Formats: sequence, structure tokens, C-alpha cells
Amino acid sequence: MRKMNRLAMCALAVAVSCTLASCASANQQAESNDTPTQQAAQGSTTPTTADATTLDGIIDIIESDFETTETDITAELDDVKAKAGGSYADYAENSDMLTNWLADTQAETEALISRTDENATKYYTLLAKQAPTMDWNEISDSMTAFYRAVYDDAFSDLYRSVYTDAYKGVYRTFYDSVMKDAYNTVSYKEASDAKSSVYRAISDAQSSLYRTISDAQSNIYRTYSDVHSEFYNDNYDLSKVLGD
Repeated sequence: MRKMNRLAMCALAVAVSCTLASCASANQQAESNDTPTQQAAQGSTTPTTADATTLDGIIDIIESDFETTETDITAELDDVKAKAGGSYADYAENSDMLTNWLADTQAETEALISRTDENATKYYTLLAKQAPTMDWNEISDSMTAFYRAVYDDAFSDLYRSVYTDAYKGVYRTFYDSVMKDAYNTVSYKEASDAKSSVYRAISDAQSSLYRTISDAQSNIYRTYSDVHSEFYNDNYDLSKVLGD
């Protein structure tokens, strides 16, 4: 029987679903386009399709998807700051850009997490097929590789680059700088109202993003723990755990 100390470190893992690239257009330009659904939910680019027939290939997809999503969100913010963050006059003319970025960032993160859940299922399912011919050390190593790549690295990077760094840039540009300029541009009441409104919008959006990421980690943790327990007990039918 396997030693219980191998279970001491059940942790969270996450996996991301690679989205297929876009529908072919009549002019044979489909190779460079994303699907319309993905464009609306996750930004201008989709991750490169990796080898999803291997465990390492699925992890590659996960890492690529996280990196692409973070890059898209950051690039979109740079555009918003360039067009709406130079002065209060710029903001007043293009305030919808900030509103849209806050909403799009939430939507892109939710779409990323949805793909992660789907690819987590693919990873566990593939590992379950291979597990009967593997020894416990190999199974445990595969679970650990998934945990480290996704939970330790991918989710930590998402939290840092979007929740922390991107939102820090939003606060500095719009709440600190632009709203400071408002007091030199419009009446005190209008500037004060605008500053309060911007703060609430940014704070509410950041809080929602935090809850989304935190909830996703909690859900994936439960699945990871359940799958780990099934493998430990030599059960490779994951239909109850994965809901298939």
C-alpha cells in the first residue's frame, strides 16, 4: 500500500483549455483570425494550439493561454491609458474606454478560467488512461507537475500581472493623475463627483476580479484533491469526480 505521506501535499491545480483558432473566411485569411466568441471574451489573440495528446502538451496549452490573456489585457490597458489617461479632458471624451476595459478584463479572466476547467478535465482524463501502466511515483509526479505549472506559476502570474500590476496602473493613471487634473479643469463638485465615481468603478471591478480568481482556485483545489485521492486508491474512473 502506498505511504500516506504522499498525500500530505494535496494542492490546487488548474488547467486551461486551448481555444481553436478562427473560422475560415472566404478570402483564405482564417489562419490569423480568432473565433468571434474568443475575440469577444479574451482579447485579440488566442493561444497557439499545442499537443493536447500528451500531459506535457496540455500544460503547454495552459501556460500559453494564461500568458496570452495577460498580454492582451495589458496591451488593451496601454491603449486605454494612451487615449484616455493623458488629462481629464481626454478622460471625459473617452471614459467609456476605461469602463469597457474593466468589463473586458473580468470577461477575459472568466473565459480563461472556463478554458482552464475544461483542460483540467482533459489532463486528468488522459492521466487516468495512462495511470494503470504507471507506478505511483510517476502518477504523483504528473500531478505535481500540473500543480506547479498551473497553480504555483500560471495563477500566481495572473494575479500579479492583472489584479496587482494592471490595476495599480489604473489607479495611478486615472484616480491619481487624471482626477487630480480634473480639479484644474472643471468645478470642484464635478471633479469630486468624477473622482468618487472612478474610485468606485475601479474598486468594484478589482474586487470582482479577486473573487473570480479566488473562487476558481478553490474549485480547482477540490477537484485536484478528489482526483489525487482516486488515483491513490487505484481508481481510474473519474466520472464521479469530473461529472462526466
